[in-house]
Amino acid sequence: MKKEIMKHNWNFILYEENGKKTIDVAFYKSYFDFSREFKLEGDELNYDFEQLKKLAEDIRNNYEKYKNREITL
Repeated sequence: MKKEIMKHNWNFILYEENGKKTIDVAFYKSYFDFSREFKLEGDELNYDFEQLKKLAEDIRNNYEKYKNREITL
């Protein structure tokens, strides 16, 4: 079961499921908002709130850098 661990409204939600952590990042485009979920790796697994805020911003600004970690159905 997916468990919400940490949340920053309109920015990100940190989840844990089966021992793995993911971050759901809010994206903003003109008339609509959407989110994308990414696997956390390495040091990111232990990031604190401020570090996760910076990571979410980096993901938004550098999507191509994180695209290979995006969780899609």
